[in-house]
Amino acid sequence: MQDVDLAAKVKEVWKDPEIQALARRCFHKKFNCTPVILEKVCASGTKCFHDIHYLFETETGCPIPADACPINCVVSSFAICGVGAEPLRKGILGPRRVGDCILFTVVYRVRVWFEFFDPVTNSLEVGMASNVFERELAVPVEEIDGGCVLCQPEAVDLCIRRINLDCIRAVIVPRPAGFPVNFPPFAIEVTVEKEFFAMESGRSIICLPTCVEECIDLPFPVLPGECVPFERESQCESFCQETDLQPGRCAQCPPPQP
Repeated sequence: MQDVDLAAKVKEVWKDPEIQALARRCFHKKFNCTPVILEKVCASGTKCFHDIHYLFETETGCPIPADACPINCVVSSFAICGVGAEPLRKGILGPRRVGDCILFTVVYRVRVWFEFFDPVTNSLEVGMASNVFERELAVPVEEIDGGCVLCQPEAVDLCIRRINLDCIRAVIVPRPAGFPVNFPPFAIEVTVEKEFFAMESGRSIICLPTCVEECIDLPFPVLPGECVPFERESQCESFCQETDLQPGRCAQCPPPQP
């Protein structure tokens, strides 16, 4: 909440006419490029995925009934392998940059609740099916200002953030072609929507713009208790000036300059 308040205050200050005038004056100055080494975002990108999974058995190990009607679906126990404290499973590679993509593996559990008619009890019952799925994903990234310029090319960090994760569809279907014939004849087809933001960062040589001369004319130092006069920068290069003690001075033709 504090970050939101700070951002709002910065935007409010930036809209101030005096600040805008100072900024315009600064932009009109000549700049030099001073190389510095800083932590830089080198590449970033987002990507959405729809993964379709099939559940063939209930939690009790029975085949999915032919009349199963999904009533709810959730995704839980989500993890990005190799990120934070999440361990890498055997045979799984951690997040890495390959070409123009950041590759990583995710693991999650899908649970589906469904209604079906139980001929044993001769009543409508509720069942549940679940399974854990693993997917390797690739998020395309675009380099920012030439990417990373590193003294040590291996010194990069990858940041992967989940933007969206939800089960958006669950429906009963006949066993899809490609599954072994010994699988149950019906399955619940589940569509999981996942969206990720991926970023690569590292210490890089950055061009820091610096003014050839002072960008902003600094005001005279003010001692505690002194009042700073209200002032705005004049837009006129030449002018006639008069005071209440010199009325009519600027009524002369031509008006005298100060």
